Amino acid sequence: MNDHREASLYRLLMDLVSIPSVSPSSEGENRIAGFIHGKFQELPYFREHPEDLRLLPLEGDPLGRHLVFAMVRSAAETPDTVVLMGHMDVVGTEACGSLAPWAFQPEEYTRRMASAEISEDARKDLETGDWLFGRGLADMKSGVAAGMDLLIEAAMGRCNYDANVAVLFVPDEENNSSGMLSASSCLARFQEEEGLRYLACIDLEPTFATGDEAKPTIYLGSIGKINPFFFCAGKETHVGEYYEGFCAAPVISRINLMLDGNPEYADSLFGKAYPPFGCMRQMDLRREYSATIMTRAFAFYSYLTATRLPGQILSLMREVATEALRSAMEKYTANASAFAGMGGSSSSPRKWVPTVISFGELCEKAKALLSGDYDRFVGETLGSAPEGSDERTRAAILVEAMAGLCGIPGPMVVIGFLPPWYPHRANLGSNPGEQVMERVASETVMEMERQFGETLEIRPFFEGVSDLSYCGFQGDKSEMDIFAENMPGWGLPYKLPTEALAVLDIPVLNLGALGKDAHKNTERINLPYMMNVFPGILRFLVKRIIEGYRS
Repeated sequence: MNDHREASLYRLLMDLVSIPSVSPSSEGENRIAGFIHGKFQELPYFREHPEDLRLLPLEGDPLGRHLVFAMVRSAAETPDTVVLMGHMDVVGTEACGSLAPWAFQPEEYTRRMASAEISEDARKDLETGDWLFGRGLADMKSGVAAGMDLLIEAAMGRCNYDANVAVLFVPDEENNSSGMLSASSCLARFQEEEGLRYLACIDLEPTFATGDEAKPTIYLGSIGKINPFFFCAGKETHVGEYYEGFCAAPVISRINLMLDGNPEYADSLFGKAYPPFGCMRQMDLRREYSATIMTRAFAFYSYLTATRLPGQILSLMREVATEALRSAMEKYTANASAFAGMGGSSSSPRKWVPTVISFGELCEKAKALLSGDYDRFVGETLGSAPEGSDERTRAAILVEAMAGLCGIPGPMVVIGFLPPWYPHRANLGSNPGEQVMERVASETVMEMERQFGETLEIRPFFEGVSDLSYCGFQGDKSEMDIFAENMPGWGLPYKLPTEALAVLDIPVLNLGALGKDAHKNTERINLPYMMNVFPGILRFLVKRIIEGYRS
């Protein structure tokens, strides 16, 4: 790459990073969308074809954010289109500590990093002078800059492709992926109304690895992530009459001991296992102090998927909850009997009837009780959450209220799912598009070695979850219905564009910059790779995908 092109890409990257587009933010995320849209507006191509440049509002977004879709059409009219994708938002700078004021100024931030307490690996990279540090450099404004650079080049006629080339830049990936959820509906609409045929969607997320594994990587798919929850209810009693009630703590604790980090439940594909259930939050739902035992508890987990879908996961959760209740009840009986034998009580242990119920089943009971008032009950309950509550907290409040309404006696466990859900996208080689992606990935590895003398690895999944999850759905549509039925507050506001995902089936790849430590204070990219290697290999990949469908 000549000096002018290198300087142009570098300046574009610095301009993007300088915008603090921390999500969720109306000002910051709209500002970067406006910046990108404005850059494209300056190009003669888009002045002549304004219909190919769109700044689109997210459907129902309370912050009024926008996504950017821009397309440069092939000289020969064709529906074939390659989409380059990225998210414009970043996480906050809290992890940057005292250096936070310079986190969006990479050159200054990198200079100041010399005096910071950082890991040995980060220190080693810093001392090479090849790595640039700053918030959003890796995750993922390096990818956005590279995608913009390629499209600008195509718009200026310096690089002609035998298919349309488009970019899709979205907000909110770091939260609930509202940007891509809205974009999926847009892509489905363009497919139907404009007849576009999507050859591939290339996400531009960085290499997701650290240490010795941080080698340039092309990913054939994107790992899935789902958030299962358990609501546990016992039977209230004064602590002075402990065995007259049933505490929820032993049940939720057993669930956590059974699930958290247990490799028995790890999903796997092609001989590789992925991290199992990880507890994200476990809490008592008590709002005040009293001498009553703990009777309501809530926990939710993050679970990475390679093959498993909601129906199978819900069945697994039911088994776990049933076993946790059985074990807790046995322990209660043993404890109560032992206590009575010590002269602590003259009464026999109580007999309990356990219940495990899905949130979908609980909803059916609530609908039968409330009839036409069901929607109002749901809306008012969600609205009663403390100001600033996120979707997970609001969901817990709704489950608790609905369980109370239905009056199911404890001990009981309600199981279901919380947002967001990232369905996995795996390359199984089951259709021509997936076969092209697999073949082109191998060709890109060889080109990387031939042209740059660099090693490019191929991995089955981008393991940091990504918006590629919403380029279609691998599974029966009924699985999306199972998730919707068992997610508290579905549609208020979180929902998947199920109709769009059912009609989209876009082959996917991920190729991005060489980065490390996304979300950490030492987030960084390898600058020589970003400037001198990545742009060229990305152009090769786009061309080979287009050619791959014609061979």
